[in-house]
Amino acid sequence: MFKPQQCALLVSLVSLACSGQAYAANVPEFAGDPVVVTAGRVAQSLSRTLADATVVTREEIEESGAQTLQQVLSRQAAVSIASNGGPGSASSIYIRGNKDSHTVVLVDGVRIYSATLGTTTIQNIPLAQIERIEILRGPASSLYGADAIGGVIQIFTRKGEGEPRWNAGVEFGSRGTGKLSAGVAGKSGSTAYSLQFSHAQSDGFSATNSRNTDYYNPDNDGYRNDSYAASLTQTLSPGHDLTVRLFQTFAEADIDYTNAWKGQDRSKSRLTGQSVESKNRFNDVWTSTLRFARSQDKSEEFHNGDFDRRTSFFQTTQNEWQWQNDLSTKLGVFILGASHLDQKIASDGTYTKNSRTTNAGFVSYQLELGKHLLQASLRNDHDDQFGGKMTGKAGYGYRFADGWLARVGYGTGYKAPSFNDLYYPDSGNPNLKPESSKNTELALQYRKDGRSASLTLFQNKVEQLIQWAQTNPADSNSWRPSNVDRATIRGLSLEAAAQWLSIDWQGNLTLMDARDDKTGSWLANRPRQSASVSAAKQWEKWTLGAEQQVASRRAGDATNSEAKALHGYGVTNFFANYRFAKNWTATARADNLFNREYETAYGYNTGGLGVFLGVRFSQ
Repeated sequence: MFKPQQCALLVSLVSLACSGQAYAANVPEFAGDPVVVTAGRVAQSLSRTLADATVVTREEIEESGAQTLQQVLSRQAAVSIASNGGPGSASSIYIRGNKDSHTVVLVDGVRIYSATLGTTTIQNIPLAQIERIEILRGPASSLYGADAIGGVIQIFTRKGEGEPRWNAGVEFGSRGTGKLSAGVAGKSGSTAYSLQFSHAQSDGFSATNSRNTDYYNPDNDGYRNDSYAASLTQTLSPGHDLTVRLFQTFAEADIDYTNAWKGQDRSKSRLTGQSVESKNRFNDVWTSTLRFARSQDKSEEFHNGDFDRRTSFFQTTQNEWQWQNDLSTKLGVFILGASHLDQKIASDGTYTKNSRTTNAGFVSYQLELGKHLLQASLRNDHDDQFGGKMTGKAGYGYRFADGWLARVGYGTGYKAPSFNDLYYPDSGNPNLKPESSKNTELALQYRKDGRSASLTLFQNKVEQLIQWAQTNPADSNSWRPSNVDRATIRGLSLEAAAQWLSIDWQGNLTLMDARDDKTGSWLANRPRQSASVSAAKQWEKWTLGAEQQVASRRAGDATNSEAKALHGYGVTNFFANYRFAKNWTATARADNLFNREYETAYGYNTGGLGVFLGVRFSQ
């Protein structure tokens, strides 16, 4: 549980953000109204978006010195992360208490996804490639199709604008950590380009601890990641652009597969995405975007120290055609589109079915009429296995005073079972039905002159929830994924940001009740209370800052076993940046400053005190 002073700090931050007093400092991330694309599939100012959305910029990522994408996401309201160990270990995202498989992850609009697991390996997406992150909380199936019950995370890689701008960085630190990155982005005539490379490695620490009786192996589990991202945009004529994007990461991570073998087990993975996009502005009303994208998620495991003999293999290949038409009229903005998605899996196991095709059509509408804002969307996805599924979302907002917006929204979502749920050898359940959800939310938000605050109340009811269940009580081997549960998730999230006493403050608080309706049990790994506060001070060439993250007690498994409970924790991080030359910055970060021991997933370790130093060049 939180101490009273911790809650009071968040309340004070909101009061500060909404106060009428103006502060003189010019904070870059507050200059102007941020633009978000993910919330409505077209660019919108954040203050006019009828959704619970957050934008994280490159400047924020660099200033904080965050080591991983998981660290950046864990600082955001209503987002919690459960990691099975250190760098490169499997990590799960819970947005508003929804399952990890209820979040869609996009890289430059291309979905990166494992159709066998039903999730995205976010631990292998390096921060060095990221220009900005947009987080959309709440149902988004009417915009992005299956799985977007909890929300969407869209990652934008760097793009070229203006004169060539080079960047480079080197970093080293605790547990044998080393990072290198370099890239260039710019525009020459009618050709824009971007190319970025990165490398990261760590000796790590033991992924498991002694509570994990099945997999405990007290060795260090290292990690290595090599990646690149590239884009090329050719302007054929004013308003007509052709863009090619490439993205790829190669990762190796040591894992603890069994406690029977005290040697090293290892996983290898590769994420790739390629797309070709034609964006054409035919007139002041109509803009058309046609894109073909191909993505691949490949994973392999090697056990007992025999890295020449593969023990498991899974690969998902997705090909998607998407056509979107944006119509800006006097009656509002209409978005009309269609998509065709082919998914195919390959594995060393035998699956009854190894491919799936989904055809979809969608329409969205946005209207701004004086103080009134309206947004609605409708989508039909036809899966060749489960048939058609219609989802929708509607939102209304009223700007009742300068900087203030009150809004209400309702939306539905769904998720088709993964290939593992349906067909995994000896444990799949081909009779599963898709999960579905109904979400309602109310919100009040303020954004003006570099200060922002929002309060969001939400309730999500998920039906046909897929969980593991024993289909035959007399047979201990009869555990299968089953549509046995319903869940209700209620909560509120509070966010605020402002400058006070020449210090930049950001904070959030989330209170949540996430339960299985059938048993009344708490859903595993979801903290009932969580908060994050950061403060940064600019002084001449220095930027000094600190972060405090806290999370309450959580259930470690679906049965709410006391023996597997996860205790609450508080973690303090510190960062510093020193700009010693025009384009050069020295960086430092201390994670878990007081060396707290805690878990975000039962039986898996998190890092103790870690210190990281680096130098960054950026034009």
